[in-house]
Amino acid sequence: MRLGVILGSVRHASNTAGIASFVESIIHQSFPSITLEVIHLAQSPNHPLPFVVEDIIPAAHDLSSLPDTYVDPSVRAWSATVLSWDAVLVITPQYNWGIPAPLKNSFDHLFKEWVGKPAGIITLGGHGGSKCAEQLKVVMGGGMDMRLATAMVGIQLSKEVIRTAKRWDGHEEQLKQYEEEVRVLLEELVQMVETPQVVKEEA
Repeated sequence: MRLGVILGSVRHASNTAGIASFVESIIHQSFPSITLEVIHLAQSPNHPLPFVVEDIIPAAHDLSSLPDTYVDPSVRAWSATVLSWDAVLVITPQYNWGIPAPLKNSFDHLFKEWVGKPAGIITLGGHGGSKCAEQLKVVMGGGMDMRLATAMVGIQLSKEVIRTAKRWDGHEEQLKQYEEEVRVLLEELVQMVETPQVVKEEA
């Protein structure tokens, strides 16, 4: 199983990277069949993506034409990357009660690549990032028609690691309370990949 992990934070030093390391350690311990590809939306190859989207909306492209139909080479590369994943896991902070702009932008450049893809959500924030999670459910489950895992994880951060230079690296004692929730989410994603949903063709 090939799992794409999208980090919603575009800060060079972020708590999101530490949470991703925490999740990765659980995957290595309990899910050896999962291969990870972690995408940092500001630092990974072909990122950041442009904020100006192409004139033809992504939903108008035939799946068989992807990724070659895109004009921008970075969007073609992003399309090919997402197409190669069996499932996707978004790990993101909540920015001002919402979705970080680069994360939303990463969804909006594509469409057919997301449809029917199993997806999980892990948010972080002072109260666990619940408002961001709700917005992602609308965008991913509704707008992109992804198959969302029912299990979601909201990790609470202290003001110290939100507002100062201190950052979590993934080995904090506080994270142990979330281990079982993360395992449940990953187990659900594995089950969704193993029982694929038939995607209906548009009339």
